[in-house]
Amino acid sequence: MTAGRLPGPGPLGHVRYLRGLLGAPYGALLELRRRYGPVCAFGFGSRRYVLLFGAEANRLLLSDSPRNPRFLSRDVLSLLIPVVGSCAMVVSDGEEHRRRRSLVQPAFAQRRIRGCLPVMLEEIHRMIGGWRPGQTVDAFTEARSCIRRIAVRSLFGDRLEAHTDVIGRDLERALRYINRSPFLRFDHALPGTAFRRAMAARGRVDRLVRAEIARRRAEPEDRGDVLDALLASCDHTGDQLSDPEVRDQVISLIASGYDSSSSAAGWAVHALLTRPEVHARVRAEVASVAGDAPLTAGHLDAMRYLGWTVSEILRLYTPGVLTGRTAVESFTFAGHVVDRGSLVLYSPYVTHRLPELWPDPLAFRPERWDASAPGYREPVPYSFVPFGGGYRRCIGFAFAELELRALLAETVRRTELSPAGGPVRPTGVATMWPRGGVPVAVHGVRGLPAG
Repeated sequence: MTAGRLPGPGPLGHVRYLRGLLGAPYGALLELRRRYGPVCAFGFGSRRYVLLFGAEANRLLLSDSPRNPRFLSRDVLSLLIPVVGSCAMVVSDGEEHRRRRSLVQPAFAQRRIRGCLPVMLEEIHRMIGGWRPGQTVDAFTEARSCIRRIAVRSLFGDRLEAHTDVIGRDLERALRYINRSPFLRFDHALPGTAFRRAMAARGRVDRLVRAEIARRRAEPEDRGDVLDALLASCDHTGDQLSDPEVRDQVISLIASGYDSSSSAAGWAVHALLTRPEVHARVRAEVASVAGDAPLTAGHLDAMRYLGWTVSEILRLYTPGVLTGRTAVESFTFAGHVVDRGSLVLYSPYVTHRLPELWPDPLAFRPERWDASAPGYREPVPYSFVPFGGGYRRCIGFAFAELELRALLAETVRRTELSPAGGPVRPTGVATMWPRGGVPVAVHGVRGLPAG
C-alpha cells in the first residue's frame, strides 16, 4: 500500500495533457492510463481529480452499497445540475436517490417501453422519408432530431409534439455548455456569458414542462405516456414525486436520452457505412427475420447479429466518456491510498479499449458477442459499462437499446447510403459526439409505410 503522492503528471506534464482534456480527452485519457497505470491524479485545487481505470475500478465505484455508500455522485455530477435540475435522480444520493428511483421505475416497465416502438418507428420513417436520392445529409443531426421527437412524444404523448423543435433547440444550447471541459466552465450568470444563455434556454424548457404538469394535475387521465406514469407513481406508503421532482426527472430524461442516444445513433450509422461487411450481414438478417412486414419487438428480439452489433457500437462508441463520484472515506485501490473527499472519475471509454479486457480492442467485431462461437471469451464483470452499473445503472437503458436497434434495422432495409466525408473524429467531454457530424450520400429510399 502506497500513501502520499499518487501517480500522475507534474506541472509540466499537465501542460502536455491539458490541451487534449479541454475538448477531446480521448487520446489523453488513454495515454494517462498507459503511462501511470490504474490510478492517476490530475488537475489543481477544486478541479483536482483521481482517475481510476479498468474493470476493477468500475466494480469499486458501481457496486457500492446504496444503504451505506462509500461514494456519492452529487458533487462530481453537479456540473449537470444547470440542465437536469437539482432534483434529478442522476444527481441524487442515498435515501433520496433510492426513493426517487423506486417512484420512477414503473414508468420504465418492459411493457411500457415496448409499447413505445410504434412511436419510434413513426419518427424513424419520418426522418428517412425526408431524404431524397442525390442529397447529402448529416446522419448525426438527422438522428438527433428524430430521437428528440421520440423522447418528447414518449414522455408527453402528442401534447407537446408541436414544441419538440423549441425544446430541442433550447436543450441543445444547454447541453453544449455542460459538454465543455470543467476547466473551461464559468458557471456564473453574468450578462453575455455562455452560462447565462444556457440557463435562459433551460428556463424556457422548464416553463413548458411545468405548464404541462399543471394541466395533467388538473385533468388526471392515463394517456399511456411516461409523464402520466410519473404523476401516478406511488409507493406503499402513499409517497409520490413532487411537481419539482417530476419536472427534473422529465427534463433529465429528455436530456440524457436525447444526448446519449442520438450520439450512439450517429456513431452507429458511421460504423455500419464504413464497414460494408457488417452492414450486409445486418441487412440480410433484417430481411430474413422481418422481410417487408412492419417491424415488431419480437422481430428485434430475434435479430441476434443486430444485437451483437449494437453491443459493439456501445462498446467502441460509448457516449459516456467520464463520470465519477466523491469518496466519503479514504480507500485503497491498486496499492494506492486515495483520500477522503477526493473527486474520483472512471472512464467507460478507456475500459472498453483495454487490450487485457478486449482482444484487438479497436477492431469493430460484432462476432465477439456470440457466446456460441469457438474461442468466445465472456466479458469480465464491469468491463462493459455503457449504461453504468449497480443500483445507479441508467434507468432508460432498455429504451435506448430498443430505439437503437429499431433505427439501425429500418435504416439498413429502407435506404441506400454511403459515407460522404473523411474520417469522423470524436469531440466532447460529458458525451462523445461525432465532430462535424456524420455526412452521408443518399442513393435511395424505399418501402416506407404510407402516411
